[in-house]
Amino acid sequence: MANQAKVGSLDSIKSFRTSLVIFIERMTNALDDVGDEVKRTRNWILDEQVNYWRSMKRQWEKKLDQAEQELYSTRLSTMHNTNTEAQMNVRRATQKVDEIDGKIRTIQKWARDYDSIVEPLARRLDTYRDLLSTKYPKAIFQIDKTIETLESYAEISKGEVAKAPETDD
Repeated sequence: MANQAKVGSLDSIKSFRTSLVIFIERMTNALDDVGDEVKRTRNWILDEQVNYWRSMKRQWEKKLDQAEQELYSTRLSTMHNTNTEAQMNVRRATQKVDEIDGKIRTIQKWARDYDSIVEPLARRLDTYRDLLSTKYPKAIFQIDKTIETLESYAEISKGEVAKAPETDD
């Protein structure tokens, strides 16, 4: 009797079906959120960060120019080569511009490498999308057919029990 199944509760199968539908909906939403986050991160790197650090560089280059002009003016007015405050301002602004240049190079590297690093990982999600859009709906259809079959079997079994002759023991 290998072709027999022992089903204890039709409600358990229905509950499983409901849980599977909820799972599909939640996973679809999660995959959509991940895809959106990948796009947002790409835009953040390629647009927002590059623009932000370029504007910061312009600001600090202006401060460097001002500091250099102040140092030059101080040297001319005092005829001394040493004005430590003005020299420190120039050094600080130069360091800041160099630091920003490093950040810009890093962001440009991220921007250049982002697609080659992230896209293969993001493409892996397509496998899950395929499961959610094709395989799982087929599974739900099969579960529905199973439920229908079991319900019709239960109706037939009830009818047979009702028609069964009573035996005198």
